[in-house]
Amino acid sequence: MPRIFLSHSSGNNAEAVALCDWLQQHGWKDEVFLDLDPNRGIAAGERWERRLHEAANRCEAVLFLVSKAWIASGWCRKEMALAHHLNKRLFGVLIEDLSIEEVPTDLSGDWQLVRLASGRDHVILRATLPVTHEEKHVTFSAEGLQRLKHGLERAGLDPKHFAWPPENDPHRPPYRGLLPFEAEDAGIFFGRDAPILEALDRLRGLRETAPPRLLVILGASGAGKSSFIRAGLLPRLGRDDRNFLPLPIIRPERAVISGEAGIVTAIEAAYRVKGIPQTRAAVRAAVDQGADGLRPLLQRLVHTSTPATTEAGADQPPPTLILPIDQAEELFFAEGQDEAERLLVMLRNLLIADTPALIALVTIRSDTYEHLQLSQELRDVSQQTLSLPPLPKGAYSEVIKGPTKRLEGTQRELKIDDNLVQELLTDIEEGGLKTLCLSSPLRWSGSTVSTAALAT
Repeated sequence: MPRIFLSHSSGNNAEAVALCDWLQQHGWKDEVFLDLDPNRGIAAGERWERRLHEAANRCEAVLFLVSKAWIASGWCRKEMALAHHLNKRLFGVLIEDLSIEEVPTDLSGDWQLVRLASGRDHVILRATLPVTHEEKHVTFSAEGLQRLKHGLERAGLDPKHFAWPPENDPHRPPYRGLLPFEAEDAGIFFGRDAPILEALDRLRGLRETAPPRLLVILGASGAGKSSFIRAGLLPRLGRDDRNFLPLPIIRPERAVISGEAGIVTAIEAAYRVKGIPQTRAAVRAAVDQGADGLRPLLQRLVHTSTPATTEAGADQPPPTLILPIDQAEELFFAEGQDEAERLLVMLRNLLIADTPALIALVTIRSDTYEHLQLSQELRDVSQQTLSLPPLPKGAYSEVIKGPTKRLEGTQRELKIDDNLVQELLTDIEEGGLKTLCLSSPLRWSGSTVSTAALAT
């Protein structure tokens, strides 16, 4: 699925082809949508407007190749409006040497602008136009191209994706069994690209709305909600540090405030990551005061990052805090009700305030969502929901084979016999449990797993 959409004027076809080729050469292979591309673009006879809309909807970021022709194009401005509407990551790429006054204000306000036509460090790129096969030479700034690459990487669009295995756990098992995937496993979390993209779009949209902001991930027991936010969603939000600051995950269990994964532990850990001295006793004292006591601690976390400045001179808004609560159904168990009620009241008072900007991200089983929806402590807090259905059967092949690709060329290279893959896929279709054999959190060192593994 293409992750990057190139919006350009037909008068800049050569520049669009050259930039697309450059992105492909620098790691974004098969991840760029360009309408001119003979293989991945719009096929002859295809309804071009609908195809463009679908491509923009499924991508993660839109690169606008801004020129005088682009500014004058009504269709290009429609693409910009569509990208805004879909809450995509937006990059303004100036392919002509335009002054900031010539750039539309809705581009220059809070966009990431990259100049490819300025300076004296130009490199020549060759572009072969489709159909005519005419060769054109395009000059772009080398520094500008590197800034664009760095901006895409910081936005979570690094072609290397997430490093795996993690440096601090080089022997980490590639299959987690019944354990949830964690942030360290982002590089081997496969099969959930579409819902991750939808959730990121929803969160970017919430960031632009007035408080309160609450997004609830709904799914049946065993659908993978914990893995979804831990390995899929939060690591990507963490990379988008211009816009989001995720806090450590809160897991209610029996003590959502004082427990091992309660809010006190989460705030203390957030301060430790930022390198700011803060005692657990001080955090606990602040939390005991409710939202008024916790708010200054959260504001200090936000303000540790110096706001970026756009080319237009406007300050970049501070990042929005993400407060994740996993398995929120535990808030409504009989045990721990006192702390759960206090946490929900505190959460409501934080959400309805303007400062600091905060989004609560909650996972809960579908069959218990009614408790959260009707909670008196969260009255007047509108709740947006995102349904996480079971993993599509067509995605299981990627889930099985994907981790082995991350180990290719290493001392832990793992090969899975094709017959075993087929056995597992057949078993899934029949609702069996053989998959658990492969999913066991074993530690491999250069082996081949065959159908014999099913008997172990």
